[in-house]
Amino acid sequence: MSIEIEIKLSATPDKISDIKQWVSDRFSGEGDWQEKQLANTYFDTENHKLREMEIGLRIRRDGDKFIQSVKSAGRVVGGLFQRNESEVELPTNELDLQAVDEPYLMILLEEAEEEDGPVQPAFNTDFLRRQIFVKEGESQIEIALDVGSIRCKDHKLDICEVELELKEGEPSALFSLCQELIEKFDLVLDSASKAERGYSLCQRPSPYLRQLRVVELTAKSSAEAAFETIAHTGLGHWQHYIKQIKREVTIDHVLQLNRALMFMQHMYSVFAPMIPRHALSSLRSDWREITKNFSKLLKVAQEINWLNNGKLYGFTYEELSDFEKGLRKAFQREGNQFTEYLKSSSYNLKLLHFSRWLYLKEWRNAFKNGGGQRLKKEIFPFAIRQLQHQLFDIKRHLTGKEELTENDYLAYLPRMYRTLDIGLFFGSLFENKKRKAYRQRWVDLVASIELFKQLEFIRRALKTEDRVDERLERTEKDILDALFTMRTRALEENPYWN
Repeated sequence: MSIEIEIKLSATPDKISDIKQWVSDRFSGEGDWQEKQLANTYFDTENHKLREMEIGLRIRRDGDKFIQSVKSAGRVVGGLFQRNESEVELPTNELDLQAVDEPYLMILLEEAEEEDGPVQPAFNTDFLRRQIFVKEGESQIEIALDVGSIRCKDHKLDICEVELELKEGEPSALFSLCQELIEKFDLVLDSASKAERGYSLCQRPSPYLRQLRVVELTAKSSAEAAFETIAHTGLGHWQHYIKQIKREVTIDHVLQLNRALMFMQHMYSVFAPMIPRHALSSLRSDWREITKNFSKLLKVAQEINWLNNGKLYGFTYEELSDFEKGLRKAFQREGNQFTEYLKSSSYNLKLLHFSRWLYLKEWRNAFKNGGGQRLKKEIFPFAIRQLQHQLFDIKRHLTGKEELTENDYLAYLPRMYRTLDIGLFFGSLFENKKRKAYRQRWVDLVASIELFKQLEFIRRALKTEDRVDERLERTEKDILDALFTMRTRALEENPYWN
């Protein structure tokens, strides 16, 4: 079983010939381009059980050869894929699951068929591949230019991609070559595989909204391993909703993208005592610029969300119909601008920078004379200290005055979000049932504080129409009364880490 490491970039058909020529000039004398037509049939059960299990099963026709492959989901960093793969050549294009040579993958395939019936063709890809093997320093890289289509019944998507796969040597060579291609041709890092795009054709969009969950760690995990896992979780959430936004810009997708940003910002601040500030400065600068380009879209999404939620509580006003229409037009405009930004070399180079930093563990370069000992220690004691510190800070703020105002709660809200994310970072180290019950009180508290923003926005919107609704003030008073009870009960409860 091999470990596949590759980076995939989206291109446009008009750039493919220029990219091919540039590669030929850049690596002149190293080899010739080869062309082949590749036809793939992807298989799954009727209800896509393999997809659910994050397993890909296909047969590829390559000339007179038929190659059956099984791939696990593995890990995606930026546009870089790292995953387990099993391949076997077949005499015909008939599927042969008994030929799978990796026991674990074989077990998963058997489980899928037991639960959902036999596998069957799901969709097809058909594309022309031009490929060449080049040397970058001491590393060998396969460069492939793929142009074709993905089909599922009457639906079709175009393929136009550049794939870089490391055959031997150092992954840093892969990142360097990718950077050159992005800078030269404005290519776009793409974390969606052909299989993922194929499934998007033959599946209805899921109503399920993926949320950030507790990060899976163990008490024996090193601090460095914990940091990596948390970083991959945040980046994975970001990538997931970037893919959704590229297909359709919705309010929920934008709000979840913002959650990914918050999660990663909190990660940087929590691990700041362990990783030198200068090792994070360029990354934080990159994410600040990304946040700046995202901020206008986020603002409009939040405002529309506040209006929508207000209607659920009976705050509906005919006078605001034109105002709301204006917001929705602004949302469409800002959504278009943000999706264009996602195609820019500026954004893609920043994502590549973060991917490289994370994959190559470049924070280690910041330590001198064998430093970084704290990162080698077990994460559990550090997690306890972080949770205790946050609770102490919360108690100091929420019990400092007998009565807290709306502004008191709103001023502390960013720290409460940070506290909740620390719970996601380290919560798996503790008993799950107790953790969930304790956390839910604070989640409810934060959700209630957020209502103040919603009511204030509605008040300002009504003011533009010279309208006042006294219910808003009464509702705010009710929320303050409820918050007093909620925070009292939350602070009385014994923390799950004690």
